[in-house]
Amino acid sequence: MAFGLATRITLALVVILAAGVAMMTLLSAQMYERTLSDFLNSRFEFELNDLRQRIESQADLGIELPDLQGVPEELDEYLHADEQILSIEVFDENGVVLFSTDPSFVGDLVTEEWVSAWRTSLNQDVWSNLERDARVVGVPLRDNLGREVGSLALRYSRDFFDDSVTEQSTRLLLVGALVVVGMIPLSVVGAMTLLRGLRGELRDLRESIEDVSDRRPDGDALARTRAGYPELAAFAGAALTAHDDIDAAIGEIRRLDEEEAV
Repeated sequence: MAFGLATRITLALVVILAAGVAMMTLLSAQMYERTLSDFLNSRFEFELNDLRQRIESQADLGIELPDLQGVPEELDEYLHADEQILSIEVFDENGVVLFSTDPSFVGDLVTEEWVSAWRTSLNQDVWSNLERDARVVGVPLRDNLGREVGSLALRYSRDFFDDSVTEQSTRLLLVGALVVVGMIPLSVVGAMTLLRGLRGELRDLRESIEDVSDRRPDGDALARTRAGYPELAAFAGAALTAHDDIDAAIGEIRRLDEEEAV
């Protein structure tokens, strides 16, 4: 029974530890994902801001956005400088693609999600969107009067992001599993050590109750626990006295029955 108690306490400690490690692993994975996302967005936002300055410097001369020269070449230059970039588009306030690294996109409408993300962040310098196979970062384009006349959008592959998050999550799970496995023997040893005194006391208490039940007032276990547990000693004395009284009452009843029978 004592070993069973230690085992149950050890199991409870392991379950609590495993739950804590699992929670920390989940939080760490989410923090890594958020940090990596912010890092990548900041990185591509920096590149977009540099490209935006080039485009807006031409717009400051009074040239309309669709009439800007050299924009496709500049977009291609940034596209080939980073293999993670899938495409770069410039679209106007109506969502029509004016320039793109993929000429087939020119004249098409961007998705409603892009337009919505751009319009809901008009007072900010960056917007973002998440697609099935890509992440999108965009910055607004303004004319020389400060009016937003369109936006510059960059799509980059999710493969690097997803692979990095998966790899880090797997690493965290492995570390967490090793921690839990390593703590199991320590929990067993710790529980056995901490409960050694309690196990002895419980054994003495159990044997003391057996002494009382078997009417052994001079039992070794009962003698050991009398000094440390006066309540138990009082209970044992009362129980033994009650046993004697019951025996005396039974003997008296039998005597009366015998006399009545005679």
